[in-house]
Amino acid sequence: MPPLDEEMLAELGEIPANVEGAWKHSWGTADKLYKSEAIDAFGLKYLLGVFETKDEAQKAFADWNAEYEKARVDMKSEMEQWGKQEQARLDRDTTGQERIKKVLEEAKR
Repeated sequence: MPPLDEEMLAELGEIPANVEGAWKHSWGTADKLYKSEAIDAFGLKYLLGVFETKDEAQKAFADWNAEYEKARVDMKSEMEQWGKQEQARLDRDTTGQERIKKVLEEAKR
């Protein structure tokens, strides 16, 4: 992205940052804000939010972590179920097993 030119900056400078009578967002008025981030097992970073208090940031992380742990348990059970289905499918396919046995017997000779 190219840098902003002077004309664009002048136009943006004319737009007021705060609109009279509008709700004042804490990002522009708070002395201190707390950022809540999470990093998953794959190293991906997630911004969970920016909060006015430390407790709100910690609660956001605790909520995210609980959801993440629940998803991990669900994924583990789904993978176990999938593994059982695949093993059953392989057990039903006796032709493949016979071909492998035949190749192994020929390799021994």
